[in-house]
Amino acid sequence: MKINVGSGSPDAMVFSPNGEYVLSGGEGGVQVWRLQDGKRIAKLVTGDVRCLAVSNDGKWIAAGTYYGHVLVWDANTYKQVFAHNEHCLIHEVNFSPDSTRLVSALHTNTVTIRDIGTRERVQILRHDDEVIAAEYSPQGDRIATATRHCVRVYDSNDVRLLVAIKVEVTSWYNTCLLWSNDHLVVASDGKIKQFEASTGSVVSEWPVHEAAQFQFTGIALPKHGEFIAHSAGHTVTFWNMATRISLFLTEHPQEIRSIALSPNDRLLALGGKDGEITIKSLSWFAVRIVSLWIVVHVNNSLAPTMCSHRVWSLCLVYNPRSRNRASESTTPRSMLGSTINSRAQKHH
Repeated sequence: MKINVGSGSPDAMVFSPNGEYVLSGGEGGVQVWRLQDGKRIAKLVTGDVRCLAVSNDGKWIAAGTYYGHVLVWDANTYKQVFAHNEHCLIHEVNFSPDSTRLVSALHTNTVTIRDIGTRERVQILRHDDEVIAAEYSPQGDRIATATRHCVRVYDSNDVRLLVAIKVEVTSWYNTCLLWSNDHLVVASDGKIKQFEASTGSVVSEWPVHEAAQFQFTGIALPKHGEFIAHSAGHTVTFWNMATRISLFLTEHPQEIRSIALSPNDRLLALGGKDGEITIKSLSWFAVRIVSLWIVVHVNNSLAPTMCSHRVWSLCLVYNPRSRNRASESTTPRSMLGSTINSRAQKHH
């Protein structure tokens, strides 16, 4: 599916928690698109929107603009709940997991935390450089922030600094900092790095093409956390988080300005420079991931003369469009596991 957002590029995108809508933000403001037919059902604000967020309970929509406005709407009525002018560029907005607080990363070296109910600022985190990202941990007990040269982790209750990680964070970015359970995934110059959030130690690294360092770049993680999607220029690259193997690469006609995964990990949204959102099904991606997994693991356990036939036989078993496929929450890898086990029993 392709959605034309009108003027400008969709510099920010996020799916609704129920997966029925995708929201875009950019020069055309905040727009809500229905995935069933690609129809726009709401336009919340005009002007340059830098970042977007939707609360986990689906009740609130938040946006930050190039001109310093932090805005929050009721996601059911699209009525504006409150607006604050921070008088500087807003790099990121992010809701706490319980949907009661909103954290904003500001160009003026600060992070503000506001209570949604009272609309008041309850905490502030000061930095020595402009803050380009701020993210609540999945448990809500910590907040990670990023400047150009450092990632910091704070206690979200008393704002104590817990860890400071020296790392060069990508300058041209879309989403440069994400939580993955107790780890932090950072888009760094020349690499994507995964850190242990409690110690700041490097857990894994994935190389990024040199040209990607000078382009808009973004990272997206699925709920099950088994792969990383990285966009740069016209390219999206996928890596396996466990093996650090590059799974595959796909080209996009437009320069990619934003990237997002649906809550059930079945859809990938790409925001193009020329004002078009492309929604791609991950079903064919899953087939390619399955194929690579089989090639790597089956070739290690079967005789070379038998590999070709058995690999193709196993690859054809997985059909993501089958009516008998697993439930929405089942991941390609878990489906693969049951398939391989059943086939292995028959062969042995």
